[in-house]
Amino acid sequence: MGNKNTRNGKKNMNRYNTETNIKVKTKHIKGSTKCPLCFKTFDSNNTIKQLNDHLVICGKNFMSENPECEIYSPADDSILNNLIFKFSKEYKISSIKQKSTIDLNTKIEELKKSINSRKISWQDGFCQIEVHRNNILNSSMEKIEKVDLFKELKINFAGELCYDAGGIFREWFTILFKTLESDKLKLFIVSDSNDFSYIINPFLKHNPENFKYFSFIGKLIGKALLDNITINVCFNKLIYKMILQEDIFFEDLTFIDNPLHTSLENLKEIYSTGGSNEFYEELGIYYSVNMDDTNKKTHSIDLIDNGINKPVSNINDYISKRISLLKGIYEPFVNKIRESLFKLIPKDVIQKFTTDELELLINGRPYIDVEEWRMFTDYKEPYNNNHRVINWFWEILNELTQKELSNLLMFSTGASRVPFGGFSALESNRGNVSKFTIESIPYEKGKKNFVKAHTCFNRLDIPIFNNKNELKEAIHFVSSNEIIGFGIE
Repeated sequence: MGNKNTRNGKKNMNRYNTETNIKVKTKHIKGSTKCPLCFKTFDSNNTIKQLNDHLVICGKNFMSENPECEIYSPADDSILNNLIFKFSKEYKISSIKQKSTIDLNTKIEELKKSINSRKISWQDGFCQIEVHRNNILNSSMEKIEKVDLFKELKINFAGELCYDAGGIFREWFTILFKTLESDKLKLFIVSDSNDFSYIINPFLKHNPENFKYFSFIGKLIGKALLDNITINVCFNKLIYKMILQEDIFFEDLTFIDNPLHTSLENLKEIYSTGGSNEFYEELGIYYSVNMDDTNKKTHSIDLIDNGINKPVSNINDYISKRISLLKGIYEPFVNKIRESLFKLIPKDVIQKFTTDELELLINGRPYIDVEEWRMFTDYKEPYNNNHRVINWFWEILNELTQKELSNLLMFSTGASRVPFGGFSALESNRGNVSKFTIESIPYEKGKKNFVKAHTCFNRLDIPIFNNKNELKEAIHFVSSNEIIGFGIE
């Protein structure tokens, strides 16, 4: 369960500090660009060196303002052991999973009814907070404590002239979760499963500083449900399962460590033949496990008292204790998520959903269907469904990968995933239906033409291009990069 490379965090930070150091022939910037951290604008009046120097300084500031979370060292293993025994309990090994008898649509209607009864209408006022991009996580955590999350929340980035009609709020959500999932903080690691997802770092220290991040995550999830927006982090199914306080089964190990599940399956077959004490000792399986942390240091953790010296004779008991180990590691942090979430969304409403349903509700659909996207798109004159630019647009989208489509959706709406209700369920931050819309803007001859987004209204402005290649280049610029803020109005 050691750390793995992800596409965010320190890896991305290095990208910002190194890619711009490539030697170029021109000394000045062509066009305009923005710092991905503070969003300061650089244009043809600035040199490449000025941009590079700024990125280095901005990157250092970001790293100093967002220190990594404390994790246990091998010297702390005895403390970690005691905490695991405190928070864990025995689990039965079973493959029986309860299925909900309530229709999903009925559950969603009950959720909406509960939310509407608790939310305060925007007409009765809203809350506004100012946050700093360089220190977005800590400044947001501090400010969010002082606002009523049942009210509409508007975000203002310090030093930027903007009015938040919903798009900046969604952008804020995206940046926050990218920070929370980053390698820099070490709150999460990538699970060793077939599907990409983030699981809680098992070696995070159980201290107030680390717990506050998970309390904040619970608030963000609750606010996302209140405002019917998706979050852009693929949390592991086990986290959702624990939020719902469902039993953890042997099969659930595939969510976080598929090789471990396979290994234990093989052991079950070996142990099924039975044997003597000498046989079990020869197998070399003891009530103790070795786990590597994010710094590649090995921890020895006993599953029972003095487990390192006690050979396993009952494999089901051993598996049960492996599950209890995971429960003990994750439960204190999931408790913090759960406590904050249930303050915004009633526990009895949330717990009616299954794990898969809750994941879909919070994360949205994992797949973007271009045909469905086109079906639920509106146009402003002179654009219509048969206009040549519009036909080019959808032809280009059909050639994009899911990652590229996700980037384009993020650029256009402020969310990288489609709501569980599909494109027909796209909304504004006030809960009104706000379908994806394409509007025309003038084509400027002799200049570089870009598409522009109005994330508050799920709208994309496309110049009336004269040929498909120019449009393709403009779309590629957006879809090949995780652009947030740049090009958005």
